[in-house]
Amino acid sequence: MEKALALEACGPEDIRAIPAGCKAVVIGSEFCSGLLPAPAQARALRQAFKGKIVLATTLLTQAALEKAIALVKIISTGGPAGVIANDLGLLEALRARKKSPPVNCGRILAHRVKIMPEAYAKDFLARYRIAGFEADDAAILKRLEPYGLPFSWHYPFRYATVTRFCPWENRWAEGCGRSCLGRARKLTSPRLPGPLWLRGCAYFVKGNAPRRGSARSVYTPPAAKNEI
Repeated sequence: MEKALALEACGPEDIRAIPAGCKAVVIGSEFCSGLLPAPAQARALRQAFKGKIVLATTLLTQAALEKAIALVKIISTGGPAGVIANDLGLLEALRARKKSPPVNCGRILAHRVKIMPEAYAKDFLARYRIAGFEADDAAILKRLEPYGLPFSWHYPFRYATVTRFCPWENRWAEGCGRSCLGRARKLTSPRLPGPLWLRGCAYFVKGNAPRRGSARSVYTPPAAKNEI
């Protein structure tokens, strides 16, 4: 099992804080394109970190798609790399490249794959040379078993839903000010069976543990500031 650390940001202080012996890091976000790192940050990380860098991406605007493609090129030079994709445009762009790092279906896209007719899904996965799935919900794993692909397991948070309207800045996610970095907010309601945690533009349930059988185990550290 490959153990990976999810980096909320990859500035100089974040790079210095990567534990010794860490073999893989996940940068970017599956839920907000505003959290893609700057190209200069990705270059600095690639120069400093010789392990695997996995770029996580979400649904993308044209501008964000172009940025993601540039980031893939950066992290693929000088060390092992991977991509987590949730956007069909990015999948098409990577398919057109002669050489691209391995691509996994992200958690948003995996939920679409699970409801596809099996024959269609197999063609879809083959067309885009999908290497595996990102997962944090045991229920989805059985639905994805027929495709015989490995999965990366995320913990301790399980994704519940996502929004394009930024709850931190009270506006649509375009022009992100990255005000969510380092913050998490606990949300409770008598209508919910338990609390939700807001991180970025996504809502999570907390409680996942590492899962046996995963090809990669991705740990997301707690936010520096928990707002209850």
